Amino acid sequence: MNENKYPLVTYHRDPRFLTLRSLQTPQNRSRTGLCIIEGIRHVARAVEHNAPIESVFLEPSVLSNLFGRKLARRLRKRGVPGIRLSHQLYLDLTLATEPQGIGAILRQKWTSLDEVRARPNSLWLAVESIESPGNLGTIIRTAEAAGASGVFVLSPDCDPYDPATVRATMGSLFSQMLVKCSPSEFTCWAKSNGVAIVASSPAGLMDYKALHYRFPSVLVIGSEKRGLSDQLLEAADFVVRIPLHGECDSINAAVASGVLLFEMASQRVIQTLSSGS
Repeated sequence: MNENKYPLVTYHRDPRFLTLRSLQTPQNRSRTGLCIIEGIRHVARAVEHNAPIESVFLEPSVLSNLFGRKLARRLRKRGVPGIRLSHQLYLDLTLATEPQGIGAILRQKWTSLDEVRARPNSLWLAVESIESPGNLGTIIRTAEAAGASGVFVLSPDCDPYDPATVRATMGSLFSQMLVKCSPSEFTCWAKSNGVAIVASSPAGLMDYKALHYRFPSVLVIGSEKRGLSDQLLEAADFVVRIPLHGECDSINAAVASGVLLFEMASQRVIQTLSSGS
């Protein structure tokens, strides 16, 4: 296997291994602007979307999948630097339930707010203070599935490059435009671009299906525990709720995002067809 030409790292204090470990913490991801991804699907999607791959790491005895081996060879032929980890170091590093023997260090990719333009019928998503990395990753994945043009990240505690978030996106992270900004900057962008802000809240006055959404539009989802901040609720053009039955007073933020995004996407299709555009 040609990937064996990569240098072998066996010592847990080796700086190359310590770099991998350090990117599992939010402080070092923020400081370096890098992140770590793992698994064949994630590395393949990163390559497919021309994500800025800095280096790869492998454990050849675990990398038994034929496609994964071809992927590793492809990266090596492209001149991407890499290392092999000893079996024990790889097990110490991996967070995957079923390790696949391949991962990479990527440079985080953010789009400046100044570069973002809203097409007439576009649909967007904004997230504020989502506590669960798994929920955030599922929300990003759902945004891609619903045809969202991009995701605004409105608080520093939302980290789409957290390893658990990356895994939950199932590769959707690399196809989404990510924009990091403050709630006030986001609100100014929406108003200046004629984008309707739709907030989700259990206290919303309108059933989400009763609203005739106008586009371009952005759905704003808040914290699982606290919901949206007063600032964003006040800035919203519409505040909708999802009616609940039984004794439930709330639903998972990722589930709520899916329900609302697909309703909005469905109405967008209908409006596009009816306008003949």
